Amino acid sequence: MKQTGVQIREINSGCICCTLAGDFSNALQEVIHKYNPDQILIEPSGVGKLSEILLPCGEKAEVNFCITVVNALKYKMYAKNFSEFFFDQIQNANTIFLSRTQKTKPSQLQDTVKSVRQHNPKAVILTTPWEQMSADRMMEIAKNGIPLLIKKEELHKHHHADDIFEVWSVETPNLFSPDHLESALKSLTKYRNILRAKGLVALNNGSWCQFDYVPDEKNIQKAEPDFTGRICVIGENLDKPELAALFQV
Repeated sequence: MKQTGVQIREINSGCICCTLAGDFSNALQEVIHKYNPDQILIEPSGVGKLSEILLPCGEKAEVNFCITVVNALKYKMYAKNFSEFFFDQIQNANTIFLSRTQKTKPSQLQDTVKSVRQHNPKAVILTTPWEQMSADRMMEIAKNGIPLLIKKEELHKHHHADDIFEVWSVETPNLFSPDHLESALKSLTKYRNILRAKGLVALNNGSWCQFDYVPDEKNIQKAEPDFTGRICVIGENLDKPELAALFQV
């Protein structure tokens, strides 16, 4: 987004989830008063609880639609390892887009839809492969329902993301070889407690790259240079010295 001229500002003060009375709520209020926008699009962290994000949104603006993306191939893995946070997003969405459906066996897809429906009987569930639908049609589908806004008193009954997940982040001027970076990301597959990893780093061939990792899946692509390299890993019980050694930072 920075490369398209959009101003980016970090608002989470080092936390991996937005707090109700903290930076996120204040930033939302500032955007409304300073820019008076017709619409605001919010993409929260994957480990941010949707119920906690919806509450300040509903207090300051009208929530038009709420989309949760669920990986159909890895549904059972996420449900087992991150159940409370995973299902919180499903339960509080009005539209659920299933990804990777073109790679999912029909029986597996049916089981996933059945389980999702048990957690949210009212949401629209999209199972058609995304490339077969236009963006306009997907947005039309997303606006068909109203998200299930949670009450303040219910939030104290559950864990916050910071109680469960840890974040390891580092800034580094190191020059990485493409082979080493590929090897490091491949090695993350043995750490089943890692939910997400991403980074923007300089390579030893004079270029830069951006990488993204979720369990058993990685992507590396070219990127524009930034002020320094950055790596971030999110998960449970992280061995931070081992991660530093893995990435040689």
